[in-house]
Amino acid sequence: MRASLLIGCLVLGCAGKVDSATSGGDAAVIPDGGEGVPEVSPPTPEAGPIDVGPPIPTDCTSIDPSNPPIGCTPESMGASPCTSTAKVASCPTDTACMATVKQSLPRTTHRIGRLRLWKPDALLSLAPIAFDPNVNAKCANVGTEQFSWLLTVDRSANTLTTGSARASTDGRTFALVDQTLAPSALGSICPGFVGSSIRIAPVTTAISVTGTGFAAAPMAALNVAIYDAISDEFGVPIVLPLREVSIRVPSMPDPSCIGSWNPKYWCDGDTLGWTTGGAITAKISVEEADRVPIKSAGCQSLCAILVNDSTKTDGRVCKRGPDGKVPEIGNTCLGGASCKNAFTLSTTFGAYGVTATGP
Repeated sequence: MRASLLIGCLVLGCAGKVDSATSGGDAAVIPDGGEGVPEVSPPTPEAGPIDVGPPIPTDCTSIDPSNPPIGCTPESMGASPCTSTAKVASCPTDTACMATVKQSLPRTTHRIGRLRLWKPDALLSLAPIAFDPNVNAKCANVGTEQFSWLLTVDRSANTLTTGSARASTDGRTFALVDQTLAPSALGSICPGFVGSSIRIAPVTTAISVTGTGFAAAPMAALNVAIYDAISDEFGVPIVLPLREVSIRVPSMPDPSCIGSWNPKYWCDGDTLGWTTGGAITAKISVEEADRVPIKSAGCQSLCAILVNDSTKTDGRVCKRGPDGKVPEIGNTCLGGASCKNAFTLSTTFGAYGVTATGP
């Protein structure tokens, strides 16, 4: 299928195989910030109802996008031990995960080191070469850390602050980014795409604490950035424009870790040695996705790639109706319950303790 090759470049820059050195590609995803694209605010707690979520699924083959399975161990997924752990020998092993900085309550900071994708379907087959190497720590399987998503949980203030960072220089310290992309940024990547400015900044939201776990109040918008070679060349990172973002972690027995990592299973392409400990669900509107050009995919829109259906695309973008809008070609409803104006993002994740600086 056309999308198979393109999607690897889409989300994180055409990385190499899981067990080989990788380098960023020349893709860039730039939301244009136009109509219907809210700008992310600086860190002030968002208000809203907090739902601790349904019971944790015990079926590790579950694909319920609203409640992906958390806690699936490498053993439960049929992983076999690796013949050598030499490629992860420099990763710390004195915690349940590869924490580089020990954490203690009530305030803990983590970098997502494993992001297991369950939806959208169009990206599933490319996850091992698109997501994994860029999320991986540099000590783990030649990870690039180009996709560094940070979480700071403050149980004294009952808040979660989450945002993007560039790759670390020491494997321990990551700087949260507060950056506004200018309207001309799109044109520098894909001529013909012009948009408004977009803010990449941390978002702070309220949490409900249950035992050692927490559930965050839904965030209206969170722009997640990936800093790779394209950002060095053009000053424009890859950006995933996420909406209605929910994050929950049922338990954290070790405050330095969300989930756990077993180095003897690092080579397992399904788990990478991780037992995930949290879930993130979000949505991407079809209208917004259609204003996101992917340079390495011939500047096709994110919508055209995610819909993965030539009957619903028109050249580089999704087909529009007589009203000038993209029809409801997604698989979920943004802003309601009875529409299909968005694509679902459903993931589980593991994370390890780091130090965060910045706003």
